[in-house]
Parts: sequence; structure tokens; C-alpha cells
Amino acid sequence: MNERATIAELTGDYVIYRDLQPCDPTLPGLATLRTVLGLPANATPRKRDVAYARVILALARAAQALRNGPPLTTVAVIGDTENDRLLTVHLQGLEDILAYGFIGVDRPVVPATIEWADAVATATRWALVHQWAAELTARGVNWAQTAVLIDIDKTLLGPRGRSDGAIDDARAEAALMVATELLGDRFDRSLFRRNYTELCRREWHTLTLDNQDYTVALTLFATVEVFDLPAIEVQLAAGLSPTLLELLIAAQQVPAELQSLRRQLIERIEAGDPTPFTQFRRAELVTTAARMADGRLALSSELFRLGKDLQARGALILAASDKPAESALPSPEQAAAGLLPLHRTPAVLD
Repeated sequence: MNERATIAELTGDYVIYRDLQPCDPTLPGLATLRTVLGLPANATPRKRDVAYARVILALARAAQALRNGPPLTTVAVIGDTENDRLLTVHLQGLEDILAYGFIGVDRPVVPATIEWADAVATATRWALVHQWAAELTARGVNWAQTAVLIDIDKTLLGPRGRSDGAIDDARAEAALMVATELLGDRFDRSLFRRNYTELCRREWHTLTLDNQDYTVALTLFATVEVFDLPAIEVQLAAGLSPTLLELLIAAQQVPAELQSLRRQLIERIEAGDPTPFTQFRRAELVTTAARMADGRLALSSELFRLGKDLQARGALILAASDKPAESALPSPEQAAAGLLPLHRTPAVLD
């Protein structure tokens, strides 16, 4: 039988989702850190921002103090994207801290290599993370004074190049689930799937902002012909891209079943909420948990075992995700039905 584990076995509740509100209530929340760090109000830093690095370092230092550990000297970032590399670079630029990064993917069609560029290593196999950690030890890293920040999506959970497709599949199923809840059988499922696949393409990011809430909302309204995707595509090509908010405000002949959603999206986007389609995100947690339960979505055995090893050497282990809290933490109704937080949901180690 395959071994199963949870992210929390590595991190406890030292987990941070998109809203930067740590799951452990003993750590300072974003409102407190805004004041302490002098960050602007009503703005949530994203991983590409220098402010995000400052928040992460403050949370790591707070967690280290809570366990009465020695002052942190190093932060080690493990991830799969350019954003993780940028986070490492931004951490390097902060005072009194060293930072190292590992950017991984499984690419079995190419040789297994690990290449360093300054303090960031890029590897074509996740298994090379052990070699990376050994190199940091050789460079004098004291793990008892190190915070290891592991990205969740397509790194620790669904490692890129291995089971990351299950994360995308969970989102697609959640989108279709919400459409069915809203419209019943009164829409073309095949067209919905085609529109969703199209709108996930990079060419639409000017409109979708690479935000799945926006992508799913656009898919839904386009499928019932409230939005004209070919006409919007012409506007995009001409550099005249409308925003989702503008499209929603101008929308005509919206079906009765979508009127409430339209009002909700307008209100939340106007308020600056980056996660306006709550129903979709709640469904995403359900479909993600289902894939973790049946083994389609697995935890990286290499990263889990490295985390355990570094933990035994005194390292502080944290995890971060760009997932909205709504797709990672159950609502009261979902919790009552037995759904667990994402980081406490068991998954196969692969």
C-alpha cells in the first residue's frame, strides 16, 4: 500500500495562502505586518513583489521565535516557477539574511542536470533537491538557523512534470461543477469546456490576469452568449482590451440564473477582491481533495523526505501557496461535512 502523508506533518499550521494570513493563529496576520513593515493598506503583496519577501521573512522570524530557536540567518526557497526565483532574489536583497533557491521540474526526456545561477539552482529532476541541500551544507548553511519555504502547488503537491496535471484538472472540474449548479442542464457542456481551455491560454492573460476566478467567470458568461469571445479577441489584437468589470457592467440579456453572480462579481471586483468567484473556489477544494484521496494528486516524496531530514537537523519548515484561502480552507459547511484544510488532507507520497 502506498505511503500517505500530509503537508502539516512537515509544517504544522505554518502555512500561508494567497491572503498571507497564516493558518497558525499565533503568528502575526497581514494587518499587523502592514503596520510593522510599513506596507500600504488594502493591498496584498503577491509572490513577485519585494513586499511579499518582507512578509515571508517576518513570518519566518516570528515562527522561529515561537519555538525558541536561534536567530534565522538563511531562507531556502523550493519552488517550480520564475516567481519562486524572484522571491529568492528579493529575499537576498533584504538585510541580515542569506537566501538560496531551488527551482525544479521532472523532465525525463532530458539529462538530469542541476545548474546554478548566483544563489538559485535549477534542476531537471526533483530528486536533485538532495544534491542542492548538500551543496548548501557545504557552503556553511546552519540548518538550525534556516527557514525552508516550500511552495505547495506543483512543487510539494503535484510536482511539476509528474502529477501537476491533476491540479489543472481539479480546477476544470470545479468550473464545470459550478456551471452545472447555476445553470443545470441549460448550457452546452462541450462549448463550456472549449471556452475554458481557450481562456486558459496565455494570449488571454491581458483580460483574465491569469486569475482562475476571472477565467471561469468569463467562460460561464461566454458559454451562454452574454460575452462574445471572437469580438473580444479582435479588441485584444488591437490593444483595446476591456476589463472583466467593464464587460460585466455592460452585459445585456444576462440569464436570470446568473444575475446574482453578476452582481456579486461586480461588487467584489470593485472592492479589490482578487477572489471574487467564491463558489468556484469552494468547489476547487472539493475536486482537489478528491484527487488527493484517490491518488491522482500526490505529494513529492523527495521534497517530503528532504523536509523531514532538514527538520531533524533543526530547520524551520513552512509552506506557501498562491491558492486563495477559499480553495484551501473549508467553509464551516464543508468542514461539517468532513472536508479538511488542504495542508491537512492526506495524499500519496510519489
